[in-house]
Amino acid sequence: MASLFYTSPAMTWLDGLPLGSGRLGAMVLAGDSTMRLQINDSTAWSGSPASEHRRGRISAETAATALADARTAIADGRPVDAEQALEQLQSGYSQSYLPFADITLQLDDGARLQERRLSLAEATHRTVADGAGGSITQDTFISPVDGVLVHRLRSTSPVTVTIVISTPLKETGRTNRSNGVVLELKLPADVAPGHEPDEPALQEEIDGIVPLQGALCLAARHDGSTAHNDDGATVFTDVTELLLVAATETTFTGFGREPEGSATTCAEAARRRAFAALEKGWDALHADHVRAHRELFDRVSITLDPGPDALLQRDNIPTDVRLQEANAHPAGVLTADPALVALLFDYGRYLLIASSRPGTLPATLQGIWNEEMRPPWSSNYTLNINAQMNYWGAEAAALPECHEPLLDLTEALAERGRDTAATLYGARGWMAHHNSDAWAFSSPTTGHASWSQWPMAGAWLVRHLDEKRRFGSASLEHLERLWNLAVGAAEFACDWLIDEGGAHLDTRPSTSPENCYLSAQGRAAVATSSAMDRTLITELFYTVLALASAVGRPHHPIVAEVKGALPRIAPPAVGGEGRILEWGAQEGEIEPTHRHLSHLFFAYPGNGPTPELTDALTLSLDRRGDDSTGWSLIWKTCLRARLRQSEKVADLLRLMFRPATEAHGPHAGGLYANLFAAHPPFQIDGNLGFVAALAEVLVQSHAGIINLLPALPAELVSGSVRGLIARPGITVDLSWENGVIREAALTPRRAEAAGEYLIEVGDRTEPVTLTFGRRTVLTDLDSPNTTSIPTNGKASLTP
Repeated sequence: MASLFYTSPAMTWLDGLPLGSGRLGAMVLAGDSTMRLQINDSTAWSGSPASEHRRGRISAETAATALADARTAIADGRPVDAEQALEQLQSGYSQSYLPFADITLQLDDGARLQERRLSLAEATHRTVADGAGGSITQDTFISPVDGVLVHRLRSTSPVTVTIVISTPLKETGRTNRSNGVVLELKLPADVAPGHEPDEPALQEEIDGIVPLQGALCLAARHDGSTAHNDDGATVFTDVTELLLVAATETTFTGFGREPEGSATTCAEAARRRAFAALEKGWDALHADHVRAHRELFDRVSITLDPGPDALLQRDNIPTDVRLQEANAHPAGVLTADPALVALLFDYGRYLLIASSRPGTLPATLQGIWNEEMRPPWSSNYTLNINAQMNYWGAEAAALPECHEPLLDLTEALAERGRDTAATLYGARGWMAHHNSDAWAFSSPTTGHASWSQWPMAGAWLVRHLDEKRRFGSASLEHLERLWNLAVGAAEFACDWLIDEGGAHLDTRPSTSPENCYLSAQGRAAVATSSAMDRTLITELFYTVLALASAVGRPHHPIVAEVKGALPRIAPPAVGGEGRILEWGAQEGEIEPTHRHLSHLFFAYPGNGPTPELTDALTLSLDRRGDDSTGWSLIWKTCLRARLRQSEKVADLLRLMFRPATEAHGPHAGGLYANLFAAHPPFQIDGNLGFVAALAEVLVQSHAGIINLLPALPAELVSGSVRGLIARPGITVDLSWENGVIREAALTPRRAEAAGEYLIEVGDRTEPVTLTFGRRTVLTDLDSPNTTSIPTNGKASLTP
């Protein structure tokens, strides 16, 4: 059973192990006699919807003048002047995702930690310690069913446990009772990101901002006695069993909506939930929790078998030691311990389930785990790659439900982004820029144009969310909701395109996030028709046409507009050096190894690469180099997998598995002790994106063909995977030995997905007919042999 396992105490936050239910999160830091539960609530954000324009709104007239001046300056070869004009469109910064509270348990008997373990299959953390009188076991989980954190301590002899509840937020009230504690909180009106040093780090009050309030309730049941210290700590004495239930509540009512309620109403709601769960009891709570978690987690399983040079019997080796030893092995980490690759894949699925469920907020830059009041990049939604990468693997890993929060955020962005599109750009529809938050911030942030002046978030989000249709998991309701979003995004794109009478429609100003080029005026970011702009708009328009067909709107006015514009958008172009042009023209590079790969979007997550661009794509990736931030390594891995360059995939995976605590450079990824991915610092996109990358290595289905093991590194010599999803909704099970597929089974998940498909293995392609309700098994791919059996039947097949 997949788990993370340690015998050393969690000394730092990045030693801790994460639990989550989408709404509620906790980092569990277990020491010898101390247990810290660092609590997060996904609705705990600074600011309010009014934060975006708290310093005033730009007028449409001012914006029109600035945009016209910028376009003229770009056309005249003065991009730096254009950037200065565009600064008038900027509107501060998005707000920050914040920590909520800490629950610390202190044992007084000199306990010594023996092990701490996170079971990925059961989403439960366990610690075992030796105390003065015997063994002490503590188990923790967060239930998506009951919406609470549950912690149980059991000891073979009576112990004393002191519990301290603290918060980095403003505490407005505390109630201590014999069976629990209630904490009332107020969140700050503003938290500036660390890259805004001239702004106050935190402001509790700002005129016009109604910040969130919240509460935490900790309910307790035990077999000892209770007392409260003068410092607010709760002391349980002579305890052999202690059950704690924690619930949180805030006045958050939805994306972009004003808070409602008070800390008092939050406290009452949290108290009701906590005590209802306490009454339910450990056994029922845990059983319901595991059932709900495994319904998602068990959909996919993977095994990667050790080869002859592997380090054997790794399951009993602590995970941090295992990672160090595998990296030190002369043959490399993939050969030494291929099961680590499977573990990181399972961990990524676990983290997505834990940080994004229907009815919650989407995963932030750090999922739902953050202990800093000023987290890196505000721990917000970065829409020019990171938020989307969090969800790249959701469909392939059979977790379509996890996509729902991102759709909710996109609808809020569309609502608020209509005003932004009209005011700043005089355009119909909606759009958003590179940063957002729980209040659906859609304006350009203050800062350099290379990241600020990018109005393409709407196009990317719509194209990304269409993966549910492409993978066959979209309900009619989802299609209707996405159609409405697509219409607005396409309206903006049509108005954003410039027709100067030539063969092509252009975008100006245009950037390639977050890169710059060398202009006659020096470092510059804005230009005309970057590769990413053209690709995103093209992909958006094709999405509109597909959705129009799916929801029965072929005569909607936007369809005719899109059909008229599509042929005039230039495809990816190859420059004089044989690489994909990043901007509309050949520009001098300032940072050839830049982490962003925006100009290669067409190849991944788009539907490419096309054969004629394969060489240019390879040269472009070679020029960028391998080493980079964690999420950039993932994007490169996906691109190399699309190119079927298994050796380069292996090179990138080795970089991904480096210990992040070692010095590799300012932006070199790797893994921390708890297997969190490093930007550095920690960002969850590397973990969640890894699911997509490995899925792409094992199964590809973007080009109308189901390709099996298209980019398998030689080190991953033998293994099996069950439950991956291929477009347009085919469940794929594989097993292979010595790099050769021994069995492949394909099953349509719905009637519409049945039909004839081309199955590709290596250089060979064979047509296979798939029938709904039947599992088609291919058993000898060197000599065609297919068998179709009912999905509820059994068969024993050999090559």
